[in-house]
Amino acid sequence: MLREILLLCLAGGVCALDATAAWQIMLSQPLVSGTIAGLLLGAPQAGVVIGLVLQLLWSGAIPVGARPLPDAPVGSVSGVWFTVTLLRTSGSASPSLCYLLGVIAALCVALLGRRTIMLEREISGWLFRRLVHRVSSGQVGCPERTVPLAVIFAFARGFLLCLLAIGVLALAVSLLTDDSTLSIRDYSLTLLILEAVGAGVLFSVFVGKSRGRVLAFAGGIAGTFLVVSLFHQ
Repeated sequence: MLREILLLCLAGGVCALDATAAWQIMLSQPLVSGTIAGLLLGAPQAGVVIGLVLQLLWSGAIPVGARPLPDAPVGSVSGVWFTVTLLRTSGSASPSLCYLLGVIAALCVALLGRRTIMLEREISGWLFRRLVHRVSSGQVGCPERTVPLAVIFAFARGFLLCLLAIGVLALAVSLLTDDSTLSIRDYSLTLLILEAVGAGVLFSVFVGKSRGRVLAFAGGIAGTFLVVSLFHQ
């Protein structure tokens, strides 16, 4: 258990590092980071499902000015862990509800992570201004040596945020598994609605005009329901 959590936190740090500080080889995308978390937990299906839903929901998100995006990689890793842990510890729970709670947890962690990204930027800005002052005064001869510091800081933020999120979600697991309401209803329709909304967002991204975006959004939702209904016939 502790080994899994440590591996997940390391994965969360690496995927968060991929967002802007280094590499940028798509590890920070929810589908990729969620799948990695699922593989580490021995539940690749859960990783793909959670990652795919989050990828669809955030497909239209773009950074405006200095406003950062939600911390999708750490949110995805935490959400997958939450889903898999609920499935393991509560045998009578509806699997659809476990997936739904995982998506909600991932969204909450990602939004909290955006605050930590803003804090990271402020600290990095302070370090940069301090470096410029030292270089201008001749105190630092090789300023490029400080670059690894920013990379380490970005990794540490992702690692610690993932560790904190899993710790809080572990408390939620202990509360939820003591409650029989997890097995009362089937939440597959709610999960389908989330997927359909995500598909609508994805379709609307590729349309330029506002009216076309509305039609594409509605078409994505309708298309998702149609495809699912065909598979269930």
